[in-house]
Amino acid sequence: MQKPKFNLLQLMCSIFILLLFSCNNKMKFDNNKWSEKDDMVYNYRNSMLTDLTSNHKLIGLKYNQLINLLGRPNFKDDTSLAYIIIEDYGSDIDPVYTKTLDFSFTKDSVIISFKINEWKK
Repeated sequence: MQKPKFNLLQLMCSIFILLLFSCNNKMKFDNNKWSEKDDMVYNYRNSMLTDLTSNHKLIGLKYNQLINLLGRPNFKDDTSLAYIIIEDYGSDIDPVYTKTLDFSFTKDSVIISFKINEWKK
């Protein structure tokens, strides 16, 4: 019986696929972890973002219901609010990258839309 030939390309592809799937850092939304932060970095928000926006009813919530779910927003004005997901300062005092979850609401404080915004310097 002949031994199978060693195929370096197959081995490299297998390793790449294994690494790709093992680096999946997605996690279910947990409102306690959502607010958890070290210094200026939110530890879990980016990992929970997909679950939060895909599996939780956000449109139609009242402002107070959203605050109960996500805590106080990082930014707020008359018709919108935002939560920082990632804020990277690099080696500068000004951000070089930000990712936020932005919500719009009616004058009656009902959430009508949300979007994820990314900005890079």
